[in-house]
Amino acid sequence: MSADNGERGPDRFDGRPLTRTRELHRAGRKRVPYPVVAIVGYTNAGKSTLFNRITGAGVVAKDQVFATLDPTMREVRLASGRRIILSDTVGFISDLPTTLVAAFRATLEEVLAADLVLHVRDISHVETEAQRRDVERVLGELGIDAEAADAKILEVGNKVDRLDGAARLEVARAAERAERDLLLVSAATGEGIDTLLAAIDARLGERDEILTVEIPPEQGRLLSWLHDNAEVLDQQREETGGVTLRVRIDPDLRGKLQGHLKRAGLA
Repeated sequence: MSADNGERGPDRFDGRPLTRTRELHRAGRKRVPYPVVAIVGYTNAGKSTLFNRITGAGVVAKDQVFATLDPTMREVRLASGRRIILSDTVGFISDLPTTLVAAFRATLEEVLAADLVLHVRDISHVETEAQRRDVERVLGELGIDAEAADAKILEVGNKVDRLDGAARLEVARAAERAERDLLLVSAATGEGIDTLLAAIDARLGERDEILTVEIPPEQGRLLSWLHDNAEVLDQQREETGGVTLRVRIDPDLRGKLQGHLKRAGLA
């Protein structure tokens, strides 16, 4: 892939104005009623392989710089019923060529709008700590402080399958001692993926609301909507034939639920 052919300046990549690309991404995100989870990390850390593992999508997963320059997004439904949009972003590299700096930073600005960031590290790489610091420095320059107590970041140690027994034990102990969580996974084998998805669900669920909703028997469509868009904690069948649900729901979907209830004459 050619970085620059001399015909376009550093504010363009592959012939498309980066500002326009960012506007399209943001406009698209505004139409999505689900939280966005963005994957960031060094090139070769296994970002796209992790994306593929979670989504089942056929995204390019090569040892190629900027193989995923345009963020690729897929919808994922978590165990709780929560829907998210998973976004695979451009890979970091050290000593970035000046002709690609604008493209790199412009693409990463999509991360600023994300509800949660997955920082994927190749935990088997000899320079994994240096790479972590590089990524966190750039994120800091973009306005995301990885050291902040309320940082919207989950750190993911990928490629644990490449570690021998002793190294694996050392990494696991280091993760336990760390002040912030380090989730150990293998995107190649699937190890730890369920734990990662549960952690994403838990982080995004910190703002969730618990509601009790009574659904009459003729409102089967509304009942189905609740099962599809909320986590049903309890369900009781009433003598009337209806059901009373206790649900956990994302506050961003509370308004949509209220609209359904009003149309059904229940609010």
